[in-house]
Amino acid sequence: MLKTGKGLGFVTAAAVGLLGFALQASAAEVTLKAITGLQQTNTLSASFLKNFVGAVNAQGKGVVQIKYIGGQDVVPPRKAAKAVKRGQFDILHCPTSYYLGMVPEGYGLLAANQPVKTLHKNGGWEIMLEIYAKKAGARLIAWGESGTQYNMYLMFKPRVDKHGVPNLTGVKMRATGTYRPLFKALGASTINMKSSEIYTGIQRGTVQGFGWPDVAIVPLGLHKLVKYRVTPAFYHTNTVTTMNLLSYYGLPKAARSVIDKVAVEYEATSLKFMETQRKSEEKILHDAGVKDFPLTGKAASRYLNIAHGEIWKQLKKRSPDYHDKLRAHLYIPGS
Repeated sequence: MLKTGKGLGFVTAAAVGLLGFALQASAAEVTLKAITGLQQTNTLSASFLKNFVGAVNAQGKGVVQIKYIGGQDVVPPRKAAKAVKRGQFDILHCPTSYYLGMVPEGYGLLAANQPVKTLHKNGGWEIMLEIYAKKAGARLIAWGESGTQYNMYLMFKPRVDKHGVPNLTGVKMRATGTYRPLFKALGASTINMKSSEIYTGIQRGTVQGFGWPDVAIVPLGLHKLVKYRVTPAFYHTNTVTTMNLLSYYGLPKAARSVIDKVAVEYEATSLKFMETQRKSEEKILHDAGVKDFPLTGKAASRYLNIAHGEIWKQLKKRSPDYHDKLRAHLYIPGS
């Protein structure tokens, strides 16, 4: 066995060697297949396609190119990480929430309050590299769109408890692993459904609300249905870009250098891209008649403490070996 790098797990030397030989022997320019866990029209996917795929293809001409295969139309989001692990595709851009069963440590990114550039300096990134290599058979390439946060959207004006926090008792909420801990803590029952099914789910009364990033609601048309958005926003998106471990280490050195260079740039450019999109979509949201339901003071603090506390509880339960390490690097109280 060959160790592939500090904290990156182990891959078979022969497999890496054969893959590298095949890639270099077949053509000077390597083509990688990429998929997204969200629809191509989703704002998060649009950022990935522009700021990562587009940048790699521009800077990697003659060396490495990325061919985008598709999103949920190609593979269900909950199966995407396994497809990449099998080598069916090379690169995946997807919320870790869709494969928390494989990488529960994705919860740590949700509840992080340290920026990605800090994780690259304080050792947190090395821990995540180790985790993804060991559990997902993947190289963690980038944490793009990391400044994006989440809100709760409802079809009715929320009731609040004695502390001023929304009471969702009896309410059916669409949820993934991202939102389920918070919604259950607030009393809701949760229902699994793909993001592309939320619109119909609301129309039919299957769900009365959902959690969603502070962008990407407009492409789904949900701003036409939603009545209230609860603020403040919570969490940070755990949408990350990963690459099959053998595909990554089988790349020619020049191709890998392009991927690594663009990854760092992408983590920065995606922040600016998403903030521009957030402001644009927020105006559309309000123009469509969606009202904010702002929590303030102690009610806001309690709401956020519940949200983040439930996430760290889940991580401690599902990943006791990594919980303390991740919390020490990703979360600093009072930040």
